[in-house]
Amino acid sequence: MSDKPFIADSLLDKHALRMLLDRSRLASAMHILVGLLVAGFMSTAASVPIWRGIVFTLGLSAAVLFQMSIARTQSTEEWSDEVFTSIKQRFDMSALSVGMMWGFSGFCLFPSHEPELQLFLTFVMGGMSLSAVGTQGMSLRTCYFSVIPGMTPLGIRYLLEGGLTGFLSGGLIFLYVIVLITFARKINDFMLQAFRLQIEKEDLLENVRRQAVELDEARLSAEEANLAKSRFLAQASHDLRQPLHAISLFVESLPDARNTEMHESIMNRVRQSLDVLTKLFDSLLDVTLLDTGGIVVRKTVFRPLGIIAEVVRDFSLVAEACRVELRIVRSDLAVKSDPVLVRRMLQNLISNAIRHTEGGRVLIGCRRRGGKLAIDVVDTGPGIDKSDRQKIFSEFTRLDEARMGEGAESGLGLGLSIVKRVASEIGLVVKLTSELGRGSVFRIDGFELADTKLIDVQTLSQTHKGVVEGASVFVLDDDPDTLEATELLLKKWGCKVEAAQDWQGFASGAPDVIICDYELSPEKTGLEVISEIGLSVPEPIPAIMISGHTSKELRQVANALGIPLLHKPVRPAQLRSALLNALAMSGKTT
Repeated sequence: MSDKPFIADSLLDKHALRMLLDRSRLASAMHILVGLLVAGFMSTAASVPIWRGIVFTLGLSAAVLFQMSIARTQSTEEWSDEVFTSIKQRFDMSALSVGMMWGFSGFCLFPSHEPELQLFLTFVMGGMSLSAVGTQGMSLRTCYFSVIPGMTPLGIRYLLEGGLTGFLSGGLIFLYVIVLITFARKINDFMLQAFRLQIEKEDLLENVRRQAVELDEARLSAEEANLAKSRFLAQASHDLRQPLHAISLFVESLPDARNTEMHESIMNRVRQSLDVLTKLFDSLLDVTLLDTGGIVVRKTVFRPLGIIAEVVRDFSLVAEACRVELRIVRSDLAVKSDPVLVRRMLQNLISNAIRHTEGGRVLIGCRRRGGKLAIDVVDTGPGIDKSDRQKIFSEFTRLDEARMGEGAESGLGLGLSIVKRVASEIGLVVKLTSELGRGSVFRIDGFELADTKLIDVQTLSQTHKGVVEGASVFVLDDDPDTLEATELLLKKWGCKVEAAQDWQGFASGAPDVIICDYELSPEKTGLEVISEIGLSVPEPIPAIMISGHTSKELRQVANALGIPLLHKPVRPAQLRSALLNALAMSGKTT
């Protein structure tokens, strides 16, 4: 049985009426044939004028033909509630007309003083009424309209004949009507229950079919996801091996450098390969965070021009290598959005524009559009063919490398996919217009305009241009190589550094900033260590957490504690920026 508490009455009524219309076709034809037979026989009686037989035949034929027309034109139609009500009323009226014509025959064609013909008429009319119960039992009102007007006049006619026979016959006719009504109610209950079971069975079959389709779709999705994962790993493995291979060869060649110039050239190539490797890891990290829901949106008020200028400055050397002129259209407009995510989108868009615009120009600027603000990245590259404009936003899609500058390296084909998904996270839309031979325009649209007076103080501190020289930093990491490398880098920047693999080595004097690895030991995490250090000092110490984990839970905990989380591999520029922000928040930067 179905879990549904009930089946809607209207659905059952429609099902019953459709079956009633289907069954009435043959029954209607039989009514006309039997009516002709009754009229013919009864007209032979001396007490029955011929005109009554003609009236009965014509009236019954008209009512039956009307009933047949309803069944023929409406039984296969789809019904609204209004149409259903109209058909049901018309069919009931046709059934009442047929019943009244049989009632007419029972009263007006009744052969007085001719027992044989009376018996024939009673037998035929009783049989027709029983037939009506069988064919119309799924609709009680229709059945009543046929049986009661059809048999009651015959019983009255017997009573009018008088005598014991007349009274007994009339009483039996009325009793027969009661039996038919009772029988009709039982048939109706049985048929409605059968309809309910049929409807429930159809619902179950539909559910099974739907679940089968859903399972098939889920299977296909899982297969596609598995193939995508395989392609992802293969592509990532291939693209990550290239810069690693280059770094290995450069490092091997470093001891053989004959002079300072050659040494510096090799080191520059190592830095370039490391930069490529880091960018590839950044793309993989972005995809992981998007897939796991690890992206946390923090909207503040800021000027997009400041972020655009920073990104352009970061890519100035790459643009120079590709002989690309980078230009900015100045704007003092402010928006409310997430500056970190906006910067990530601009990095991808500007990087792509440079890589595909060798010897050309890339223009970045803001403009008002329909009460919102849009950031455009316009290039004079070869443009993008119409067939590729949707495809390039898919993961692992990379256009022909012949379109790229000599100084550019290909990526994983994730940049534009990341831009589109990040934009969706913060309620923005990425649009593309392009013309072959004329260039392309990538637009991030939908920024909410804001008053520059509301620019967040924290946003200002994030772009603070102070220095880290002289800052006291405590570095905690269980890996000795990482610890040594971090210490050397910080000392190169002029910081006072204390480094330890165990937090018990924490100095008695409180440092300005703590840089801590998350995976310190199986027993203790960096977050726990920072919390314990905080309990041992009078004033809170700003901290920076570094981790190779990308879980959403870790990011949520770090955010709740107000600790910035950097994911490995960390670029020196990222670490310096985080250090500046920590010093700015503590008021110890200059």
